[in-house]
Amino acid sequence: MNLRIATLLFVSSAAASAGELSGRAEAIDGDSLRIGELEIRLQGIDAPEGRQTCTIDGREWSCGRAATRALAEILGKAAVRCTWSERDGYERALATCFKGRTNINGKLVARGMALAYRKYSDRYASQEAHARSQGIDLWRSDFAAPWAWRRANRSTSTRR
Repeated sequence: MNLRIATLLFVSSAAASAGELSGRAEAIDGDSLRIGELEIRLQGIDAPEGRQTCTIDGREWSCGRAATRALAEILGKAAVRCTWSERDGYERALATCFKGRTNINGKLVARGMALAYRKYSDRYASQEAHARSQGIDLWRSDFAAPWAWRRANRSTSTRR
């Protein structure tokens, strides 16, 4: 099945409570991607916003852009498969996505480029604990949790 047909099948089932989609994906930000015309929010994780900065040894770094690059690297050019069971308030499919057998959501957290979004799920808490204990990426910096950063920057923040 080609991407266009898969996308059309997904769109036609938009009212359904569950779905699966596969195809080449592009990163939108650190925890969102697009397959065809459809936007997908990676469920159970939260990555820094695109404009968010973090601090390492008193110097700012663009951790939001770094999270987007990390997702883009993981996605590469190969097809990914996403399964979802609900949509968020912005009509994005809330999904767990895989590249081969690799859970992309979990890999971002394990790489220290996203946090387990415990407000909704503890599924990735062990990956977060490991990244934190190793001081990987976000965990080597001072940063605001993405949900706190959005709240503090609500008037200038993008959707979430």
